[in-house]
Amino acid sequence: MTSRDELRQKGAAMREKLGFPPNRDDVDIAPGLHRLAEEMVWGSIWARPGLALEDRMLAALSAMTSQQRMPQLRRYIGAALHIGIPPRTIQEVFIHCGLYCGFPTILNSVALANEVFAENGVEVPDTEMPDLDADALMALGQETKIKLHGDRAESGYAAPGHPMTGALYPAAIAYGYGDIWDRPDLDHRQRCICAVASFTAIDHLGQVAKFGQAGLNAGLSREQVKEAIMQTAPYTGFPRALNALVALGEAWD
Repeated sequence: MTSRDELRQKGAAMREKLGFPPNRDDVDIAPGLHRLAEEMVWGSIWARPGLALEDRMLAALSAMTSQQRMPQLRRYIGAALHIGIPPRTIQEVFIHCGLYCGFPTILNSVALANEVFAENGVEVPDTEMPDLDADALMALGQETKIKLHGDRAESGYAAPGHPMTGALYPAAIAYGYGDIWDRPDLDHRQRCICAVASFTAIDHLGQVAKFGQAGLNAGLSREQVKEAIMQTAPYTGFPRALNALVALGEAWD
């Protein structure tokens, strides 16, 4: 078993890699809090194998934007830039999670990101967005939905002609799968990480299971999906992450 000293050393190295300043015990806001963060957050979670550092950052940003943890999100936007994640990719994480958590979260988080970019002298490049007509957008949405979900693409609330969801779900197909899932600067594999982390953060277990499977279809391994869920634990709570892992395991059995 890894000792606490070893975890602390791993955690300090990870914290430095992300560009966060050294912990100072003389300004600890509560006794031992820095040491706890060094061991639990950085040493036990961030330093785990099984998921690349950039992917862990996508999951962490997704969890924090989904619950609008704005002071912490500001710091992690800076850390994301520090490890080389492009500003447009950061924006896209927030746009993608807004599909699940509401449009106001997009406005809040993208505005915050743009402030951090400006403070760091980072320019956001222009990106050409596809301009599809309504029929083409719906066709692309259907194609992406089937690619991600396979045989489950038209089950449950997604069933065509569903008496309760039939009036709303077409908008989800067109603007969710057709627009957001196919925007540039974040690919389907990365978007699955964002989706799984976001659904974990807002405790939507059925969606965790559904998009955990979609992650496999988009190129993630089972281990990577599990790690994306685990990555959310320090930011939105261990109970949510543990419940999501159980739901995912039941879906995979």
